[in-house]
Amino acid sequence: MPLFKRIALFISIISILTFCRKPTSVNWDVDLTLPLVNAELDMRNFFGDSLFTSDNSGLIHFSLNREVLAIKLDSVFKIPDTSIVNTFTVPAVFPTTLTPGQALTFFPPADVEFDFGNNVALKLFEVKKGALSIKFSNDLTEPLDLLYLIPSATKNGSAFRVFETIPPGINSLVKEYDLSGYTMNMRGLSGNTYNTIVQAYTLTVNPNANPVVVTYGKGAKAELTYSEIIPQYIEGYFGQQTIQIDTDTANLDFGKNFTASNFMLDDVTMNFQILNQLGAEFTCNLSNLNSINSVNRSTVALNSNQLSNINLNRASKVGQSVFPSVKPISFTKTNSNIVPFISNLPDKLTYQGDVQLNPLGNVSGYNDFAFYNTGLSVIAQIDIPLRYTADYFLLSTNSPVNFGTNDQLDRVNGGMFLINAENGFPFSAQLQVYLKDEQNQILDSIFVNGENIIQAGQINAMNEVISPTKSQISIPVNLSKIDALKKTKSVQIKSYFKMPPNPPLIKILEQYKLKINIIAELNYNVEI
Repeated sequence: MPLFKRIALFISIISILTFCRKPTSVNWDVDLTLPLVNAELDMRNFFGDSLFTSDNSGLIHFSLNREVLAIKLDSVFKIPDTSIVNTFTVPAVFPTTLTPGQALTFFPPADVEFDFGNNVALKLFEVKKGALSIKFSNDLTEPLDLLYLIPSATKNGSAFRVFETIPPGINSLVKEYDLSGYTMNMRGLSGNTYNTIVQAYTLTVNPNANPVVVTYGKGAKAELTYSEIIPQYIEGYFGQQTIQIDTDTANLDFGKNFTASNFMLDDVTMNFQILNQLGAEFTCNLSNLNSINSVNRSTVALNSNQLSNINLNRASKVGQSVFPSVKPISFTKTNSNIVPFISNLPDKLTYQGDVQLNPLGNVSGYNDFAFYNTGLSVIAQIDIPLRYTADYFLLSTNSPVNFGTNDQLDRVNGGMFLINAENGFPFSAQLQVYLKDEQNQILDSIFVNGENIIQAGQINAMNEVISPTKSQISIPVNLSKIDALKKTKSVQIKSYFKMPPNPPLIKILEQYKLKINIIAELNYNVEI
């Protein structure tokens, strides 16, 4: 649990002062001494779920992994909605009488080609999600039966099949069919084309219809629309295109609830791992990479020439398993300004750029591939040895609370909270908690200014703690404080950590601890 949350526990102690009550009119005041918190905290408690490690010297390192850029398959390959109109008419010149069950016409298997743009040439397409909508029309006065087949689209070994009875009229039947799970062979009838499926039709007079006279050009029409198609897997040639990466923002949260004065790290390493999970080559260019501290409104641009013309090899696969190609890029204080870039304590990174698909053309021989939810991603791995200079740094957080519904507050006459601290860190801590109402206005504070400091540990000439320092903070609880607690809807907790003067280079070592003991001494009205 973070330090400021543990210290905040004393605020909520009043809510657990619940005693067994029996009906009676007898009551009296008692003095209570209650232990609230007894904890030993290290650096991990200051930053919640952040990841810390220590090296052989005992120096703690702060490590952060974040995905800062992701380009998925749907950005690289877009499938436009496609409409196809098929007309089925009698080829005879003279009027023809057809009897129930008689075939109006038979359309043998034929190719239907799709245009995906960018010279894309697909040979296999597995549908994760998609729909085929068909509007049926019938020029005759009797119902017709239409059998529509896509032999090149199969699911569980069966071809896609539609059989419908079409009533007379324009758009007399409108239906939608689910294409999810179908695998489409895009090689056409000949087996040597691309972007092409095979379809076939049979049209007959419904067996329950009356004999009907059909004149030349009359028959049925089906308007097919393929929409919202999402691929599970595609294979072929993805063409050549340039995908622009407009200015975008990645949340880093490195400096969340954290501000500092004259803060500067001694060393930082940031490794970018660019992963290509697609079976196609790319060239990537990134620019205007900035660290942004929203609290301080400060921006530091990353100065490096390593982000231009990054060539990414295609991924490989075995069955359904994809093995991405990885391009590592390392930023150190010798090849970039990564130290001031991260010392800015950014909560956001901004960037822009472009990605070129298949810059050398169809080098795979129509064997590009991609699975759903794969693409390009950039993972930032940041390693920060906790060795720095600063005047101070501040941790701040806001938490909602509600003490107003607890009638035990009415029974507290007053008292004191005592914080006993043994600080083994090379900095002092100044603590404050503000009580706020529902309009976020400050009602009161908890600590008495000037009497809210935990002294730093004793340091040597190397600014390393040689012995901890003990401090005690007293926090009075009076009726006005209790009244403020009743109106409190949130608390703002601030912890200033002040460095030794000059400022020196501070190291945070694994053995540094802060021991906290909080006791409540309260006068309480008991009713029995």
